Amino acid sequence: MELKKEIFKRIIKFQIVAWGGTVVNLGVLWILKGKLGINVVIAGACAIELAIIHNFTWHFFVTWKDRVKRNLKDYIIRLLKYNAVTASIDFTVNLGILWLLTTYFDVHYLLADIIGMIAGPLFKFIANEFLVFRRKKHYEESSGEGK
Repeated sequence: MELKKEIFKRIIKFQIVAWGGTVVNLGVLWILKGKLGINVVIAGACAIELAIIHNFTWHFFVTWKDRVKRNLKDYIIRLLKYNAVTASIDFTVNLGILWLLTTYFDVHYLLADIIGMIAGPLFKFIANEFLVFRRKKHYEESSGEGK
């Protein structure tokens, strides 16, 4: 029962961070595309990357803080892993939908971006839970959860 409670709390933290990342993503996209006139795909890619860094930092220090070593080396290694996992999902799903909806359906770029961001959270939570911030075996054994 305790494990279910832990996972539920982690999902809530994950979603709160994701909403903050949504604000970062939309703000950067609005500035780059809306104000500076940069191509929607380039602006979208930059917005995604800044949101990824924002979200990772919060996940490292809040969402999965019990599974990290609080040092620069661990931060950088996990950031690279997180970036590869999350970017592959975001650049495929989010950026693909953004491009598709703005190019072929004339949907406003901010609405298209929101639609793209709705599609990926479940995949990202699972990828982070089991790849980037996975529980170490020694932790499971010492806490009695690995038995």
